[in-house]
Amino acid sequence: MSSEASTPPTRLIEPTHPQFSGFIFKIQANMDPRHRDRIAFVRIVSGKFERDMVVTHAQSGRKVRLSSSHKLFGNERETVDEAWPGDIIGLVGHDGFGIGDTLTTDASIRYDEIPRFTPEVFEYFHNPNTAKFKQFRQGLDQLLLEGVAQAFHLKDTASRVPLLAAVGPLQFEVLQFRLETEYGAETRREPAPFAAVRWLPTDLSPETLDTLPLPTGARLAFDIDNHPAALFPTDWSVGYFAQNHPAITLSLFPPRKQH
Repeated sequence: MSSEASTPPTRLIEPTHPQFSGFIFKIQANMDPRHRDRIAFVRIVSGKFERDMVVTHAQSGRKVRLSSSHKLFGNERETVDEAWPGDIIGLVGHDGFGIGDTLTTDASIRYDEIPRFTPEVFEYFHNPNTAKFKQFRQGLDQLLLEGVAQAFHLKDTASRVPLLAAVGPLQFEVLQFRLETEYGAETRREPAPFAAVRWLPTDLSPETLDTLPLPTGARLAFDIDNHPAALFPTDWSVGYFAQNHPAITLSLFPPRKQH
């Protein structure tokens, strides 16, 4: 666990630390289908939580008021007014929160982000029923925030068909099932011709990205946070590119979020 300035030192935050801090480890969309809400689950690490307290969302730097706080058991919710280190609370109605984000009253605290596995399978998700496009788009956006899959936008394409990436095909099956059962949005899946993704340095200029000599079948893309990445058709093509362009560092993981 760490705090962050520019290049932050790592330090241990004890439960006895007087300032409130916690991190979001799970987001669940559509828990109440009547309201299409989403809940961010927070593990409290230090200090005392009090309903209506104002905290800093470390990833954006914004001040947010935590007014709708709950403990959940099955489908039942109980309002939480106070909570302590080790407790888990659910926060409703904060669309800007993501998995791994830090909430704190001590702006020097920022917890390390939760590691994500590198995607290995890629598919396009089509919406064959245009009358249900709104439900399809809303459901997909909410489920992607849960981390069910990752989304990429191919450079130099106007296509609105989402390119999704996951560790295994089971994640796509879960996503398709939930879109159809929870949002009433029919989907059609199409395999994409990619086998690997590597993130590119964020300081590459647009001119460099435009002229990047990718191997045959590879494409330049941007993830949901607009970080540049290269999609490769084979693992061999990843190695080929890395060997021929040693000055460009390829990463298995996206850059850390900044604010």
